[in-house]
Amino acid sequence: MPVHDRLPEPLRRCVDQAIAAEALEGWRPTAEQVEALSALANDDVTFSEYLADYLTRHPPRSSRPSVRQMLRRRNPYLIPGTMVLRNNFGADTRATLADLEFVATAGRIAGWHRRIADGQVSADDIDFRAVHRSLFADTYEWAGDYRVVELRLGDEKFAPQSSLTSMMDGVVASARAVLTDDGDALADQLARLYADYNSVHPFREGNGRTGTTVLHIVAALRGSSLDLCTLSRGEWYAASRASMHARHDARADHRPFVPLFVRALA
Repeated sequence: MPVHDRLPEPLRRCVDQAIAAEALEGWRPTAEQVEALSALANDDVTFSEYLADYLTRHPPRSSRPSVRQMLRRRNPYLIPGTMVLRNNFGADTRATLADLEFVATAGRIAGWHRRIADGQVSADDIDFRAVHRSLFADTYEWAGDYRVVELRLGDEKFAPQSSLTSMMDGVVASARAVLTDDGDALADQLARLYADYNSVHPFREGNGRTGTTVLHIVAALRGSSLDLCTLSRGEWYAASRASMHARHDARADHRPFVPLFVRALA
């Protein structure tokens, strides 16, 4: 019987929610990857052992950039002459980096769900930078740091880089306020929180997985739980785009996310 099917329900949920968060970003894990993640959640292997197995399949290639690559405009996040993010794995193709990043962050997200299941999270863990660092430090040197470039989604611009610290201070304050505010439905509060966070998009990469991890923490501290397995990547991104297009002022419109959170909390 596969390891995943033998897991106790709380551990199976940790694995399933980690996979669901990654699926919203496009991951489609193989049966082997699900089994490896399940073994990690069950403490059959350490995180180092779990990740090392994948690293041996993608050894870094040492190649000097061409003169043409070196002369191209330098980007603080990209390997010169490519669209590949600089990374700790030495991956020099987007496919290889994506594979390793998905595996590494899935393991870290599962670890957060273990903490949530064990009741080992508090309001202090509502810290987007700390969560981002814990998820992405294996992959990027800048994990936990706000981006230093501007970002956009099609025609829509995310928050200006110069305003990230002040805007994220407001998002963190809002997230912690949810813990004691039982006036509105939790689905509405989480939708507003995520829409505001998404419109800021404080990190160069990994905003979605960081945001959903924090949402799980907030929901747990409110005595509830989210099931992201109920959501599809298509509807998640449609809500993200709609919340940006529909905004009337500095705040995003949270309404496109509300039905998704109603379902995820059911």
